[in-house]
Amino acid sequence: MKKISIIIPLYNAKNYIARCLDSVKAQTYRDFEVIVINDKSKDNSWTVLNNYVTENLDIDFKIIDNEVNLGLSKTRNKGMDLAAGDYILFMDNDDTLANEYSLEYFIEMTENDPDIVLGKTRFLLNDVPKESNYHTLKNKKETYSGNEILDGFFSGEWAVTAWNKLYKTDFLKKNHLKFLDDLLHEDELWAFETAVAAKKINFLEQETYVYYSLSNPNSMTATVGLKNIEHYLITLTKKLELSREKELYSKSEQTKKYLKNFTNFTILNNVCKMNFAIFKSFYMRIRKEFAKNFPEKDLFSLNALLAYYLYKMKFDKEFFLYGKFPKYINPLLKI
Repeated sequence: MKKISIIIPLYNAKNYIARCLDSVKAQTYRDFEVIVINDKSKDNSWTVLNNYVTENLDIDFKIIDNEVNLGLSKTRNKGMDLAAGDYILFMDNDDTLANEYSLEYFIEMTENDPDIVLGKTRFLLNDVPKESNYHTLKNKKETYSGNEILDGFFSGEWAVTAWNKLYKTDFLKKNHLKFLDDLLHEDELWAFETAVAAKKINFLEQETYVYYSLSNPNSMTATVGLKNIEHYLITLTKKLELSREKELYSKSEQTKKYLKNFTNFTILNNVCKMNFAIFKSFYMRIRKEFAKNFPEKDLFSLNALLAYYLYKMKFDKEFFLYGKFPKYINPLLKI
């Protein structure tokens, strides 16, 4: 039997953690442990968790109460350090496994010894099932190996989430894969690093996970501020460095496009809506990182003021010249 370590960081989820754990409890595949780490919840999540554990002594639980708030990355890393399983599965504390066969589906797809198995996701918005192109698997066959993994990842064939993926523990340890401490949007870098390191991945045909989302215009994902962009720049720098070190430019033709699109649509798309001083600071830092780690050294080498207005014309709907850009704007911005 292959043991699965299910890692669940717990934070302010008193209304959801029992639902999450019930979906684990219902599994037909029984060789698993559940590692729940309370990251200094401000509600009574810790009490709810302890009551649940007391009432379910037949489940192999490891529960930890962090002395201080560590954040998601450090908490997941702590869970990996404690994991005794052959495989690791991350869950968010307000999500569930799709049905009682989810773990069985995952294990059945480990026969050819993949580094990662990806499941299908059911997406609920305000508890209503919705189609989500982002969370839909777009793989072309059941197993990818070698450069097929890079091409698939760079083409957006699966979502950059840590959850709903079964990771071989030895694969994570061998490649020293950890979440970067104190990084916002940590899954973005994690997904990149695991795709680069993987030699073989499998895709499931079955739904294995339910992702619950609430519509909130004030959420972190809906509002992008300076701190978010700063952390996206850290992520970009790590991606550029790893692309150079692992010679990804020669391994996948998609590498350059992926890195440019991430820069344009995730960072500069947002920072151009701020004042010029902020835009110039980020633009110059991006130029420096591309000059060090990217084959086309002249990329992002426009005059910063010119670039500022060109990006506003392309992305800022509040700018009076939005949509009025000349035909040569895309080649100039390398979009």
